[in-house]
Amino acid sequence: MPASKRSATLKAVTLLAGVLAVVFGLSVFFSNRGIAELQQSRKRVDQLRADIARLQAENTRLRNEIDSVKKSTYAVEHIAREDLSMSKKGEVVYMLPKQP
Repeated sequence: MPASKRSATLKAVTLLAGVLAVVFGLSVFFSNRGIAELQQSRKRVDQLRADIARLQAENTRLRNEIDSVKKSTYAVEHIAREDLSMSKKGEVVYMLPKQP
């Protein structure tokens, strides 16, 4: 094959490869499954990790509260009095209206 035909063929193949690369690149950036979806997925993962950390902290706090209630009769009395409005025998409980 003469050098000029090889050169023309090489140029045509290079041009075709360049066009295909540009088309592929545009389809990756602008398609539904492209970069935008990847960024959206990363944000969702970050949100989920933050939720997990928050829930783990809340679980730890609740476990500590449960342990405290199991070990302390004062905690049980406090919950009974404050949350359930209970009293001991012979006690008089005065209920004041809540401030608006």
